[in-house]
Amino acid sequence: MGIDNEEIISFVKNELALSYEASGRKSPEAISVIAASLQEAIGFSCCNDVHEVFRRARNIEAIPTQKTLNECYRNYSEEVLKYRTANAETKMLENKSSRSAWLPDSDMKKRINLHEAIKNYCNAVGGDLYFQYCRSHIRTEKKAGDNRVIEWQNPDAAFAFDGPIKEYLVYLYRKYWRLLPIANGYPKEAPLNLGLIPPSVPNFKVMLAREERIPNGQ
Repeated sequence: MGIDNEEIISFVKNELALSYEASGRKSPEAISVIAASLQEAIGFSCCNDVHEVFRRARNIEAIPTQKTLNECYRNYSEEVLKYRTANAETKMLENKSSRSAWLPDSDMKKRINLHEAIKNYCNAVGGDLYFQYCRSHIRTEKKAGDNRVIEWQNPDAAFAFDGPIKEYLVYLYRKYWRLLPIANGYPKEAPLNLGLIPPSVPNFKVMLAREERIPNGQ
């Protein structure tokens, strides 16, 4: 099954890379950042939509801009998406509620789970990767009225470090997460998400022992 938004972003990145390659140009180093930004702005609902919208957009310009993609997605929605059955929407709601024991509703709690997964991954890889994680995720605190706001001191460094690891976590989750003890009872047809209960350090060590490629942060 899919990985929800993370997998969609990966598809956006692949379609972008294809656009650059077809135009004889090298993909920018920040292509992951661009893909995430496009998904945030457009909000593709599934990977098939990404492919179809990019296909249409490339008929307009070789490397589609956000404006062109938005226009193509709007047209595609009018022609196709609004006719998707209510059963599909009902199924999505069922999946969401049936996995609530593993996936929190709060976006903040999902982000906490994701960063716990990244931290556990770094610990499992070993070497100085965890030190790199700590160095790129230094936090600052400021007041906002009566509230405390915690932010990354250098958001660009944190994003650059997390990017390749998040992409690899998508791969690891798809291959191993359902096999973990914490996944016992997880609905078979429910999609995965990087906001799920994260694997422990020992869990990651078992996964990595079976894999050859281990991407580090920047």
